[in-house]
Amino acid sequence: MTVDKRGICIKREMTNWIYEASQIAGMSQNRTIVRMLQIAREDLAAFDDASLRRILGEPWQVAGKMPAFVWRTQRRAQPHLRTRVTIRMTIADKQALGELARKHHTTMSVILRQPLERTVAKETP
Repeated sequence: MTVDKRGICIKREMTNWIYEASQIAGMSQNRTIVRMLQIAREDLAAFDDASLRRILGEPWQVAGKMPAFVWRTQRRAQPHLRTRVTIRMTIADKQALGELARKHHTTMSVILRQPLERTVAKETP
């Protein structure tokens, strides 16, 4: 496989995200970027030339509202396997969890899911 290096300018916030993602995945930043490009290519392959020109040429706020593009990105974001987990909590626990969710501008399910994801990540090889 030949390696083609291209000098690109990446904003600092994206650079930080790439670094964090590479640490989470346990792989180099270069491999993380290549994987991101592969995922983008998979998502963009379904579009014809005119749509691709619009997606890549328009500002992100405009391109992100295209119905076909929104559908493709939402489809990738949805898990393939849905798991229903029930947690027994007291009313006081639910109220405290609701207050915590409001404080962090998120939902109760996100707060409940984070420790579970961390535990599963530690257990998976």
